[in-house]
Amino acid sequence: MFRKVRVPPRTAVLWLVAAALGIALALVPFDDLALVAGTGLVVVLALVHPVLAVGMAVLSVPVQDLVALPGGLSVTQAAVLLMIGSGLVHTLAQAEQGALPFGMVAAWGALFCALLLSAGATPYSRTEALRETLRWVVAASVWMVAASTITRRWHIIYLLVCLVTAPAVCAGIGLVQFVTGDGPPTFRIAPDLPYVRAYGTIGQPNSFAGYLNMAWPLALALAVAGVAHAWRMRALQRLTAAGVWLPTVALWGASGVVLAALIASFSRGAWIGAAIGALAMALSLGRRAVPAVLGLITAGVAAVATGALPEALTARLVSIWQSLAWFDAATVAVTPANFAVVERMAHLQAGWEMVRAAPLLGVGPGNYAVAYPSFAVGAWYAGRGHAHNYYLHMAAEAGMIGLLAYLLLIGVVVQQTVCALRRATDPVLRSTAVGGCGIIAAVAGHNLFENLHVLNFGIQLAVMWAIMGAIAQRPARFQPSICDTSLQAAPVSSAAI
Repeated sequence: MFRKVRVPPRTAVLWLVAAALGIALALVPFDDLALVAGTGLVVVLALVHPVLAVGMAVLSVPVQDLVALPGGLSVTQAAVLLMIGSGLVHTLAQAEQGALPFGMVAAWGALFCALLLSAGATPYSRTEALRETLRWVVAASVWMVAASTITRRWHIIYLLVCLVTAPAVCAGIGLVQFVTGDGPPTFRIAPDLPYVRAYGTIGQPNSFAGYLNMAWPLALALAVAGVAHAWRMRALQRLTAAGVWLPTVALWGASGVVLAALIASFSRGAWIGAAIGALAMALSLGRRAVPAVLGLITAGVAAVATGALPEALTARLVSIWQSLAWFDAATVAVTPANFAVVERMAHLQAGWEMVRAAPLLGVGPGNYAVAYPSFAVGAWYAGRGHAHNYYLHMAAEAGMIGLLAYLLLIGVVVQQTVCALRRATDPVLRSTAVGGCGIIAAVAGHNLFENLHVLNFGIQLAVMWAIMGAIAQRPARFQPSICDTSLQAAPVSSAAI
């Protein structure tokens, strides 16, 4: 009377899964279910390839303090742990990996040796010393995973998208804050104006601007190269040209938002860093860029001299020269107008006194704030946590040995970036190298006034360093394939980027 129906095992499993999902939707709150599903998707993607996890770590930087995860982990800490796990699985599976450049490995090793030596000798907090060293371990881990797993062109493209997207979104939030005046009263750019200094999701305008200095050179270089490439492609294939124009327009939009937010941050140190970054990009392009640079400098000076810029912006630019003068903070009468400048000088003097007290090994990594009361100048007993100059800050905490190790690391990064610039012929790779030159110079210049190796910004830098190393070592591997007709145009010249 009843026939036996044979159900294939695969169909039975699918029905069981569907039933389980139905029960979960009925019993589990939607928010919790979405969190579990999202976490599962992230884990699966990270296990597909470590480079995807590296991009997730980059994207997590602007939101690191906005979401609290179980166990007290921040979003960035969880992303880094997931990236390291994915890298280990990738290595154990004996998947394709790139060789780590010896120079960078040696430079990282020298820096860690200097930091650990200083941490062991510090008379202050060894806990803070190890915590600061761990921050550098995170940056080195990100670099190592990225450098060893970037083996295909799409890896670089994906990471470039992440490196531009995260700061651009953060910059957009900063512009909204600036226009709406959504911020603390201390961030007001002028008492009679409703605008505040942009700070994004970072929390502080100066740090926010430092984060943007790690992105706009790359976005701008890619945008300019995109225009040149799309213009050349228009005569070959119109559909392909249209496909190239779309990302180019997006890159120009990202560049404009990031640069506008950089201006809206009203960070003088960031402006100086950005100018140095622009100069480095011009130098990387050769002699043909010199007239354009001179024209921009002339236009900027004329705008300030003729009063064409808003009064608040002009006043901020003029005050830069006051920040560069050296004086004794203990002997200056403090006024509301010079408070920030005198406070900055007090921290610089305290850092210098730390160097004099412990010239070789410093007071210990992460111990500037701990040691500050013993070296405070005048009545400036409240420390800000850093010396307002990272080179002096590094010398104060890790001594001259630590400073030399840090400069060695930056020197190797510069060397591999110059090598990438010389070897890259593909438009994307070459414009990436040009942007890398701008980022390195902008960060180096901004570090004269701030400490940009905080708030996990080292992740953004480490990934950029890894990309530069990959291009310098094996640029031929990242050339477009023969079937990719959208990228078959001749290499972009230095004048076109």
